[in-house]
Amino acid sequence: MRPLPLAAVLGFALLPDEALYAQTAPFYDATPGLAALRPAARQALAAAGITALDALPGYDLTLTVQPGPRTFTLREEVYFTNTGRAPLGEVVLRVYANAVRPPTPRPGDPPWAPPVRFTRGACAGARCAVSAESPSVIVVRPSAPVAPGGRLRVTLELEATLPQIAAGRTNLMAQGMESLSAMSAGESAGDYGLLAVGDGVVSMANFYPVLARRVGDRWERTDSGAVGDLGSDDLSNVHALIDLPAGYTLATTGVALRRTEAAGRLRVEVGAAVVRDFAVMAGAALEVATRRVGDVEVRSIFQRQHRAAGQRVLDVAAHAMEVFQRRFGPYPYADLDVVEAPLVGGAGGVEFPGLVTVASMFYGDASTPSGPPTRVGSGGALGGLGDLGGLLSALGGGGGGAGPAAALGQMLPSMLEFVTAHEVAHQWWHGLVGSDSRAHPFIDESLAQWSAALYLEERYGAERARRDGDLQIKMNYQFMRTLGQADAAVDRPASAFATPIGYAGLVYGKGPYLYNAWRTAAGDAVFWRAMQRYVTTWRWRTAPATGFLDALVAEDRAHAARYRALARRWLHEAHGDEDLGQMDLGALVGNMLGGPGGQASPAVQDALRMLGPLLQGIGRQGGGSGSTPATPGLPGGDVSPQQLQELLNGVMQQLETQ
Repeated sequence: MRPLPLAAVLGFALLPDEALYAQTAPFYDATPGLAALRPAARQALAAAGITALDALPGYDLTLTVQPGPRTFTLREEVYFTNTGRAPLGEVVLRVYANAVRPPTPRPGDPPWAPPVRFTRGACAGARCAVSAESPSVIVVRPSAPVAPGGRLRVTLELEATLPQIAAGRTNLMAQGMESLSAMSAGESAGDYGLLAVGDGVVSMANFYPVLARRVGDRWERTDSGAVGDLGSDDLSNVHALIDLPAGYTLATTGVALRRTEAAGRLRVEVGAAVVRDFAVMAGAALEVATRRVGDVEVRSIFQRQHRAAGQRVLDVAAHAMEVFQRRFGPYPYADLDVVEAPLVGGAGGVEFPGLVTVASMFYGDASTPSGPPTRVGSGGALGGLGDLGGLLSALGGGGGGAGPAAALGQMLPSMLEFVTAHEVAHQWWHGLVGSDSRAHPFIDESLAQWSAALYLEERYGAERARRDGDLQIKMNYQFMRTLGQADAAVDRPASAFATPIGYAGLVYGKGPYLYNAWRTAAGDAVFWRAMQRYVTTWRWRTAPATGFLDALVAEDRAHAARYRALARRWLHEAHGDEDLGQMDLGALVGNMLGGPGGQASPAVQDALRMLGPLLQGIGRQGGGSGSTPATPGLPGGDVSPQQLQELLNGVMQQLETQ
């Protein structure tokens, strides 16, 4: 988030391209937030059908954060215009931080309470009833339906207590164990620390009410599972006044319009126009390193003790920015913040407009464990990039010597680099080019994975891209198959994936290779023209599942049948074993323990294979699909978190003795 003088912000309203958004009586003033967009992106709005900024939903936030007691208060103004064709008797908002519950508590744990609490609401200039239908659903019922083109302004007041992430939980070993155990429960892993305080960092995402997704003529009140991303994916404008202790480093979506400091408090005014989400990160012990890529300022924000890793992240993000702008088109925002965040539950990184986070576990020293994970038995999605990396870190354990820990130390830089490039790629998919992340999660996630490999190819050459791609992409699929889960269609709703390992294996591990197949079939000239057409056609819109295919066919109609056949093969059919091969588990672990040519003992390989059915829930009451036969010798009935922990510990102990 780059501070911008207020005079410069006010000047935007006088520029010729801003006249497009001037109205006689605007619903609300979103023009200051245009400072967050580069000029080319502002000029592209009209072509995307955005001719009046105030027709987009507007969120005006007054946020007061108290990191010490881990609380915040929020007063929010919601500006809603009915852009549909039918009157609306109700308007539904979601608090997505409350939509995902943590794992089932252990005996003696306190009952779960939603972190964000709605206290009151009202409508400006109209009578309405505002109530919390559930922790994640707020319903506004005006006295008269909102007609097509009609407007509604709602005032909400909320308060929250931020969860505390335990010390030691965010290191690589702990998160590796958490990734493995997350696969065992078939339940939510919580929000991955997106709304929490940990390692001295305040992380605030999904914290404010936003308009719920619309499916046909109804508001979506539930999410049909927590695998994948939760959110609306719609464009909006955000204005925020953020009040927090003086001395804190602040990163947000958008740009700082004004900063003041008095009486030990820092007050920052932020504007963010035409964004799909808004997030806040802050910490008293964070450092900032910057680099310019053309007129874009790239910032790496990290904990002081991780300065070397923070500088590395800056270098990767800046190079990724250069590669992606050259291949995909201009980055839309004025700056990009890459923030070290205390992510948990196996998440490797999370994207927001103009801001991405990378998990703290990739910044630290892999050879120095800081304690065991706080619990076993979490579940839900693994953030896409935390699944296999987490498994490998768990297998590496925390022991000394030159074996697993040393291998992990060598792997850590490449893991950090790949995750960073993946998250930067999300600024195009689905920051600029929107997509429905619930109905078709492959659109942005598979393409972001492929883009990270493209960064490696452009910077280091094809061989490095292939090698790291095998580890960071393909192995997601191969690991899924090693655990006995069947190959299946990639293009399906997030709710259709029964397990997190299936989601990671197919969306992150198999789907990216479609773009390699298309590129080979089309040749570089046609492929890169199609890429530019795809971005130009769908920027600031919502691309369909066939968006890239349509662009490719438009560039080369003579080979349309070939491109469509490849899409069927990779997205809807099951040829993964033929196309990607299967994992040699013994060689994989052997490479970790002693380099190429090593082999894990048969006992270790047997123990690892035993994990497969447990991680899919087989043997647990109500768990698993029942399609994979049970492994002989597995315990019957319910498999408790303690049993899984014992098995994991046994595997790690055997690895340490290799």
